[in-house]
Amino acid sequence: MSKNTGVQKNTGLAKENRIFGKWTGLFAYADRFLHMRQGDFFRRLKHFVAQNLSNACFDDRYPLSAYDTEIFDSYCNIIAAYRTVADHHRHGASSLLNPEIKSIWEGIHSLIMSRLISEADEAEADDTGINPIIAEKKGIVADTISVSVNEMEDIFAGFWTDKAWEKSRKDIIARLTNMPDFDGLQDILNEAATFLKEFCAPLLYDVYVQSVKSALENLNNFEIRKVAAGYNALLKEEIEILRQIIVVQAMALDKMIWKNETSTEEAAFLNEGLSILRDIYQKEGLAASRINKVFMEAATRNKESLGQSIVDVELCPDFIASLDEVDICPNLPVVYENFKTSVAEKLTAFKEHLHQYLEQAKKEQDAKQTAKALYFAKKNIWQATQMAQECTVCFVNIAEHFKDNEELLSNADDNGIIKGVAETIEIKIDGLKEATIAFDEEMTELIEGYNDTQQAGGDGEVFLAHGEEFMVSGLLETQRGEKRGAKIVKELTDGLFASQKGLEIMEAAQKTQKQKEQKLSQKITAFKRDAVFFEIATFEEIMHYSVSRLRETLDEPVLEFVVEIDKQYKNLEDIITKFGIEKISPKTHEQFNAKEHEVLMAEQKEGFTKGEIIKTINSGYRYNDTIIVRANVIAAR
Repeated sequence: MSKNTGVQKNTGLAKENRIFGKWTGLFAYADRFLHMRQGDFFRRLKHFVAQNLSNACFDDRYPLSAYDTEIFDSYCNIIAAYRTVADHHRHGASSLLNPEIKSIWEGIHSLIMSRLISEADEAEADDTGINPIIAEKKGIVADTISVSVNEMEDIFAGFWTDKAWEKSRKDIIARLTNMPDFDGLQDILNEAATFLKEFCAPLLYDVYVQSVKSALENLNNFEIRKVAAGYNALLKEEIEILRQIIVVQAMALDKMIWKNETSTEEAAFLNEGLSILRDIYQKEGLAASRINKVFMEAATRNKESLGQSIVDVELCPDFIASLDEVDICPNLPVVYENFKTSVAEKLTAFKEHLHQYLEQAKKEQDAKQTAKALYFAKKNIWQATQMAQECTVCFVNIAEHFKDNEELLSNADDNGIIKGVAETIEIKIDGLKEATIAFDEEMTELIEGYNDTQQAGGDGEVFLAHGEEFMVSGLLETQRGEKRGAKIVKELTDGLFASQKGLEIMEAAQKTQKQKEQKLSQKITAFKRDAVFFEIATFEEIMHYSVSRLRETLDEPVLEFVVEIDKQYKNLEDIITKFGIEKISPKTHEQFNAKEHEVLMAEQKEGFTKGEIIKTINSGYRYNDTIIVRANVIAAR
């Protein structure tokens, strides 16, 4: 039997989700129709606000920290100069022979190299052609727009759940779904547009003004502008390093050059290197001073820019006019006709899908019951077959021992008894094998019947009718915007099968299956009783009447044969115990029990009262609480 996997669980909710989707598609269609019309208005508004916000943040009239983009350029220029000096050192430092000069220059070079190594990552940014400060500014503006878009979405969501609109919305949807013609549709949509305009316009204006203000403040706040602040600090640090080099080391080298303490080659090398450092210090030092000066004035300038931008918004006619430009529905008759047609189609599709879903759910429920019964049936069949086969092995072992020692046993005094035992064992082997083969064939046929699809009858129609009523009743209780649709359908389905009517229908459908289970159980019990335990019981008779006589012999081969028989008898007891079979062997003087004991003979015997067991002829067997074979006894009368 193949094992169930988690696929059914994973795909189960997908079916429930489709049901809920069909449901919401039917009964929320008018709602969505109205929502789409309102969404058309709102998307125009949102785009208008976002576009104006972007334009305001990058408008030349409002220089939002425009100076700070030069910070990175200045820093990169200094790093490039460091690289030039490093290359100059690499190609000409060998010309420095004066130890003192060489020591001073090496100090300059080491300091420059430390800046190149420690700031390698920042310097590499210059090679990409991307100014990280500009990227940071764009990111701030993009974040501001993103926040404003979310706030605008919240405005629309708030509008859609606003109590005043909710009341009007329900009335509008009712009119949409019951209108016989198109005469009033335009008026309905105009009403909806008016609601949206009056509700959203002042809130959108507030979002725009606050977003511009937030963007301006963030663009000029170096606590937020981490990249700009970082490069500004680096730039100041590099300017200070250059100043120290020029004031200290470069001045010392100049002095030595003036005193002619250097060779011509040394002087040329030093003048070229120092010239690079002086030029970059002079150029970028001025730039840094200008940047810091502009930064000090940023707050005032941006405050003025913010005030101007608000004035521009207040005076902008497009902000209000954009609402009036929205075309409510350019193809009104076609759209509304499609709307009515879709309602009818969705109703039909929902019912068909629901019926298919319920039929499948019933099949799956039936399959669960069948699979459970099938599992236990196969398990019981396997146990019965396996027990029979293992018992057969015990008898085969006795037969093989006889064949291996047949010549020695034939010379024994009890040869007749031994031969009779051996022949009886062979008969048992053949009988068990034939019975097991027949049982296996019969069980295979019965098991195949477990998978037969039940005939669709009145119970199926009743189930669909009850199921549709039950499911629709539950779905009507769901709220608009419900996110747990699939789980709700699953819970309703479980409730359907757990309802009194559902249980009655399923029980009626399971009658045939119950009959199959009962028939198979009876067959298994009969096989155990008539094949396995019959052979074991008659083997006990051999042990009592034949083997007991062989125990009195002094012939060694015969005693070995008895030992083998005892061994296999013990194995038989272990086998039936392993498969959960309990042996019923009433003791002498135990009270007769008609459920577990069968009287073969009743006799009067001294020392025994009526109903007491005198002797057990054959053991009985029980499996769980089921008596398979009753023990054969002689009881007192």
